[in-house]
Amino acid sequence: MKLAEISAEVRRFLPFYWLIISVVLVVSDYVSGPFIQFPVVYLIPISLASWYNGRSWGLGLAVILPLIRLLFGVALWKIPWTWIDAGVNCVIRIVVFSLFAILIDRAAERTRELSKEVKMLNGLLSICSSCKKIRDESGEWQPIERYIAQRSDASFSHGLCPECSKKYYDHLFNNKS
Repeated sequence: MKLAEISAEVRRFLPFYWLIISVVLVVSDYVSGPFIQFPVVYLIPISLASWYNGRSWGLGLAVILPLIRLLFGVALWKIPWTWIDAGVNCVIRIVVFSLFAILIDRAAERTRELSKEVKMLNGLLSICSSCKKIRDESGEWQPIERYIAQRSDASFSHGLCPECSKKYYDHLFNNKS
């Protein structure tokens, strides 16, 4: 689903969905104990948050989830390895998850940019066969230059092609008096 297609009200609640998914994964991680390590599932809420809500949400989850696992290991599980080992493991996860969140966010930004370009270049346009004005979404007729300039980065300069020059202004250049 495209972000632009999601209503504003649903978009407002998306972070809660990512948090709920994160809580479910953290609880399942806690229940499975310290010896079954499958933190790769943390990539699910991190990637969804990065894609739909941006880099800050993805990075937030990329930091919080490994820290919660470290808290479980140190405070609740009485892990057989040292605090230093658990801390180093936590830092590695934070770095990897953060890089993943940044990559997902960059991919989402690029996808949105490409989607804008495709949307801008697609579709049928009503154009006047005489004056070449274009009818916009609201039904108003606009000069083609303004229509395209509002929807793209294009700018225009005006000139005359040789055919129009000859057709409309030939009398000025071929005046043999």
